[in-house]
Amino acid sequence: MLFPSLGFYRSQETFDDLSRLRGKRIAIGPEGSGVRKVAIDLLRISNAAEPPTLLLDIPSAAANKALLEGTVDAVMILGSEDNALVKELLYAQKIKLMNFRQAEAYTRLFPALSHVILPEGILDISQGNPPQDIHLLSATTSLIVRKDLHPALIYLLLDAAVEIHSNAGWVNKRGEFPSPKELDFPSSNYAERFYKSGRPFLLDYLPFWVAVWIDRMILILVPVAVVLIPFIRGIPWLYAWRNRRKFYRWYEELKNLESEVVEKPEPGKRMEYQERLAQIEAAINRIRVPLTLFGEVYKLKEHVDLVRTKLAQLPPGLPVG
Repeated sequence: MLFPSLGFYRSQETFDDLSRLRGKRIAIGPEGSGVRKVAIDLLRISNAAEPPTLLLDIPSAAANKALLEGTVDAVMILGSEDNALVKELLYAQKIKLMNFRQAEAYTRLFPALSHVILPEGILDISQGNPPQDIHLLSATTSLIVRKDLHPALIYLLLDAAVEIHSNAGWVNKRGEFPSPKELDFPSSNYAERFYKSGRPFLLDYLPFWVAVWIDRMILILVPVAVVLIPFIRGIPWLYAWRNRRKFYRWYEELKNLESEVVEKPEPGKRMEYQERLAQIEAAINRIRVPLTLFGEVYKLKEHVDLVRTKLAQLPPGLPVG
């Protein structure tokens, strides 16, 4: 949720730079308040925090009263449109809202701040109030929990945050908040899932502990499945290759024998050729493979018969041995 840092001042002049507040009486909030830290950081970087500037530790309600009565010159407030003190100053006579002309530069120097715009006419369309876009600085409020908080409670908190803060405001559109923007703390894994895919639907149908247990199992099993599925798909191929490689050696032996018989038959080797062929056939008969691969066995035997046929067709002039 955004809480704009609002600078209200009392002056006939128009201020659009914090450096213009140098030497003024500025209410920056009590010690320990969030607005005080933001105010001091911004005033220091603008060279407006040192004397003769007078920084006053006045609570918001007292600061409003002092500004309206003229006993202080400016007030720094963190607040949204539903803050009664902010509304009081926005509509007060002789009180102006500072337009941070260098807002974007401040956000580069202080990453925890955001540059937001109060649109022209947002306070009163008919009267054109404000008469122009007002550039503001905003502090983003974070919802911080302990690491060991039960995931079901995290989802409940996020549901509540969406219900309360998702509406449009002066400086944000509908649905812009809550958001997973990280500041000083890392986002919870459950929060990231919530923003990506919403609240787990199992929470609507099962007890919290069952739904969260299943949700956690999904978080664990999905990455494991991504790794295992390709491996599992490769198991049948690996199994088939391991059995087929038993045939490769005898295919090579058969090929070499065929080359000798067809291309370079030597006198006196017909008997040797027949013995080698018988050895190959006997080795094939000893191969043990699953029934699904028996087709490979019979195919190899067909090739043995083919070589035997070629051996029988050798020229009759070739001695038998």
